[in-house]
Amino acid sequence: MVTAGDNDEFFMEFLQTLLVGTPEDLYEGPLGKYDVNEDAKAALAELKSCIDNLQSMHKEELVKLLVQVLGNEDGA
Repeated sequence: MVTAGDNDEFFMEFLQTLLVGTPEDLYEGPLGKYDVNEDAKAALAELKSCIDNLQSMHKEELVKLLVQVLGNEDGA
């Protein structure tokens, strides 16, 4: 049975990998236990491309936000 905490952990790992990893990291990490079809892989590749093409300052701010959220979870 999946708990809300499990969902939160998956989501945060997914976001972190999406921001700083590769598409392959997604399939080996947070999506490793799922059968991701080719259309979903194409959509994820497009999303990753959009993130990779953000200005550096915007990516940095997203990473800072992720760190802040992760820090709040640790303190909860």
